[in-house]
Amino acid sequence: MPFHIIADRDTVLGFRFAGVTGTAVASPEQAATAFAEAKARPTVRILLLSEQVETWIETEVTAHRLLAEAPFVVVLESIWGPQGERKSIEAMIYEAVGIRIVGDEAKPTENQR
Repeated sequence: MPFHIIADRDTVLGFRFAGVTGTAVASPEQAATAFAEAKARPTVRILLLSEQVETWIETEVTAHRLLAEAPFVVVLESIWGPQGERKSIEAMIYEAVGIRIVGDEAKPTENQR
């Protein structure tokens, strides 16, 4: 299975019903260990993390994302809703390399020309 989830016990159990392997964690230390172990497994291509897990190991997750290699990390919103303001991809790029991305909204439309 190319997917693996690291989250709280209930979330991992729910994903196991769908055939996704997972590791239940309850502390930052457990999350860091589970993250390192999942990255080392060559069969894991997509690594799903709960928001809480990402918060606990944010430095490790950011460092791994900057490598741009598998497993690719996807953060899942908590079943209780989002835990707060998430960084946009543009903000993460600016933080990582210092380049600000400008969207197409700066271009005039046909009606504005």
